[in-house]
Amino acid sequence: MDELQFMTVLRNNRDPIIHNWLHEFHENGLQIYEETSFLQEAHSYFTFMMDTDIPFEEHEHVKRVPYYYKNLFENKISSSDLLRSNHIWRNSLMRFIEEELHDQLIPMHAVRKINHRLDQFERYVFVYYNECTDRLLADKESTITELHEARMTIIGKMAASMAHEIRNPLTSVLGFIKMIRHQISNRSYDKLIPYLDIIEIEFQNIQMHITGFLCFSKKDVIEESFVDVSSRSVIETVISLIQPRIIDENIELTFDSIRDTTLHIQKIAIQQVLSNILINSIDAMYQIEGGRKINVSSRLDGENYIISVTNNGPEIPSSMKDSLFTPFVTSKKEGTGLGLAISKQIMNRNKGDILFTSNPEETTFMMVFHL
Repeated sequence: MDELQFMTVLRNNRDPIIHNWLHEFHENGLQIYEETSFLQEAHSYFTFMMDTDIPFEEHEHVKRVPYYYKNLFENKISSSDLLRSNHIWRNSLMRFIEEELHDQLIPMHAVRKINHRLDQFERYVFVYYNECTDRLLADKESTITELHEARMTIIGKMAASMAHEIRNPLTSVLGFIKMIRHQISNRSYDKLIPYLDIIEIEFQNIQMHITGFLCFSKKDVIEESFVDVSSRSVIETVISLIQPRIIDENIELTFDSIRDTTLHIQKIAIQQVLSNILINSIDAMYQIEGGRKINVSSRLDGENYIISVTNNGPEIPSSMKDSLFTPFVTSKKEGTGLGLAISKQIMNRNKGDILFTSNPEETTFMMVFHL
């Protein structure tokens, strides 16, 4: 039997050879990722093996290696399984030659050509496979580095924000402690109670900010408990906290109607949300020379209880409306961009939401509680 006859016999027995390979493939516990594509690749590989006259790099099957690798990777086929599959293929081919052509004189130079072809492809695929894997690992390493750097940036911003939100109340507390020392030295005890009340309010303010940051970082272990409270008491407490600034900023604060109901909420956290909204309303009107107004109202709307805060400051820029609750997004020169992001999380944890509308005449933020 010459080389041409030998190659013709192999081509005529393509299906039995592939069938034997597939049977042994299963016997070795290897998995098929998708039968139709798998068999198409097997037929293409058989053609490549037999086309010894076509230069290796020019063969269509070799050009399909990137697609071949993509299928392997997407179906989580390991390089060791790939190696075993190729060995099983070679064994199936040799078994066919041994069993079906044992009484024939086999042209060994043709067998060597085929083996060389299979060796070439095995090396080529493994090199490509390893290069792609190395690139993937490098990309993952780069992604991990970028995520780490982004996380450190966020931590830095949150630390700066925490310092910004707590520094002012602490400065106020320090000032009143000095005043208390002075009053004690002068034995003017009648003025101590108002000073102590202000210090207590400032510490409540600090506590609200810390609660917000813990909520933002999802520290559930130390999360505030839920309690039943009067919605009116929440509103009145927050108003009393910011009343000094309302007066200092010469703002007219009005109430349309305050509908009282019982809310099952994290009281301090919800007070912080309302405080953030009111402070943002005050800050929004810094450019208005006169006629600064804030209106607070609440109402029942079906299964929802809504607290609304409206100010007559400028419209929120359209470029910011879609990202207003995203961390570190702010239009304030001294702002941190965390207040509304924290508020959104707090409201979600309390089975509610925070919404807003804004136009050139007024801006309204709504705290919506799903009863």
